[in-house]
Amino acid sequence: MTVLIVLAFFVALITMDYLVTRQRLAREAKALATAAVPAVEPAWVAGYQMPETLYYHRGHTWARPLDADTVVIGVDDFARRLIGPAAAVKAPSRGDWLHQGGRAFALKLDGKVADLISPVEGEVIDVNREVTQKPSLTGEDPYGRGWVLKVKAPNLASNLRNLLSGRLARKWMEDSREALELRLMALSGSVLQDGGEPASDLSHHLARADWERLAHEFLLT
Repeated sequence: MTVLIVLAFFVALITMDYLVTRQRLAREAKALATAAVPAVEPAWVAGYQMPETLYYHRGHTWARPLDADTVVIGVDDFARRLIGPAAAVKAPSRGDWLHQGGRAFALKLDGKVADLISPVEGEVIDVNREVTQKPSLTGEDPYGRGWVLKVKAPNLASNLRNLLSGRLARKWMEDSREALELRLMALSGSVLQDGGEPASDLSHHLARADWERLAHEFLLT
């Protein structure tokens, strides 16, 4: 009888330890997930959202350092409006190697495909599962929940020097808007809203061939 009581006591201790450890790990995982991609302060340049803490590739993707060699990447507001709400995301697999300036992932909609450039070189260590399940997040929250890939970039400092930030990034976005407006006026004034703002979903306002030319030109694919 005593042996059974002792055994029951140890079983209870092990069960309690398991439950406590499980709860602790769940809290830590949740904390890490929250801390992995903290919110960015909103900022506007030439009518587009452009947070100042990010680094931008001229192909309209961004990189956000999480530590000395890890970044998350996604699409900027300019690309979001050019592409429109994505119906699917074609992402690389974990372990795949990306080259700075090479194709990173693609957004698909209505039979159209927009390829996006990788702003850094490195190994894909995570794909945003939430985005693969709900691709429209890339447009609804491009700098937050809509991030696409997490990349381990061994030469991150060098990669970031090849990207745009600060005053250069703002000037580039202003130039991008001016160039896009000129292209749109040549195609159709109906894609410019009141005040000259480009429509928020150009893929649905332009003929496929016209949209593809703009996508290739501004996304550098």
